Amino acid sequence: MKRVTDFFGKLSDPISKSNIDDIVESVHHHPEDFKLIYDYTNHEELKISWRALWACEKLAELHPDWFDSLKEEVIHKLLNCTHAGSKRILLSILYNLPVYKPIPIPLLDYCFSHMLDMNESIGVQSLAIKMAYKICCVEPELLYELKLYLENAEPEYYSTGVKTCIRNTLRRIE
Repeated sequence: MKRVTDFFGKLSDPISKSNIDDIVESVHHHPEDFKLIYDYTNHEELKISWRALWACEKLAELHPDWFDSLKEEVIHKLLNCTHAGSKRILLSILYNLPVYKPIPIPLLDYCFSHMLDMNESIGVQSLAIKMAYKICCVEPELLYELKLYLENAEPEYYSTGVKTCIRNTLRRIE
């Protein structure tokens, strides 16, 4: 396994799953480099920060514990994010992390306000539903509120992906 030392170069190259996979594989084997790639999620150039988030999403699947101390920061990034792709990835990172008490109320509020928002991408809507369900499972009295919210959604307005996510989540709540 060749170690990646030029993260900026890999993130600047034309978009490639191969480049992201190289970064993830390298950081997986050299955890001391995690901070370097995570720092690029704050880069002023959108394509660099988005691609760094993409690598972090894959790392969160492999090593969710690496994000324990960053959870509040990731939530803050999500709450202030305007880029649809970055929002989806931030939600995906958070979805890979365990939910502890006290539950993250700002994240739950975000999920409730974005899960059925027609202006959001299908990915953001679906992940917001899944994340809301995951949070509500930690505080089961909130499941009823989530159930009511999803039952009152007008299915004809949503994509097949969002409708399926709503249906599956309602099934899990039952």
